Amino acid sequence: MKTTIKTIAIASLFASFGTFAASPVTGWVVEDGLIGSPQVKQDGITAVSSFEKKDGKIIFSMMMVSDKKSDDVGIKLIETDSPIMVNGKKIMMEEQRQGQLRSFNPKTEAGTQYLLNEFKTKDGVIIENLTYSTNSFNQALKKLK
Repeated sequence: MKTTIKTIAIASLFASFGTFAASPVTGWVVEDGLIGSPQVKQDGITAVSSFEKKDGKIIFSMMMVSDKKSDDVGIKLIETDSPIMVNGKKIMMEEQRQGQLRSFNPKTEAGTQYLLNEFKTKDGVIIENLTYSTNSFNQALKKLK
């Protein structure tokens, strides 16, 4: 529940891009221990991802909002474990769903490290069917550390 509330708060912050220092090339945002992706939109889904530093660890979060009524699961919070594909590799995630909002956090430190490495070393990261640009990711990450 705390993760969901935090994800919704992060999403609200991303909605107000004016409060963040955007990276010049991609729109990666940097703010007090958090870096966030620009919005990615495809097939009725809008998503953002973030890396946060907390207690010396890097934490990955991803939020997706669908504009399709058929994706609405209602007001009750649903929490499940869900595999998602990241650059062709299955990563187990903790998923929270409410309404048309889905949020994901890796279940393991290895999953977080895989995601971090993909963002650091690839030209793009494909999470499910959404492609995130990694341009200027490393510059934003340096500000996080």
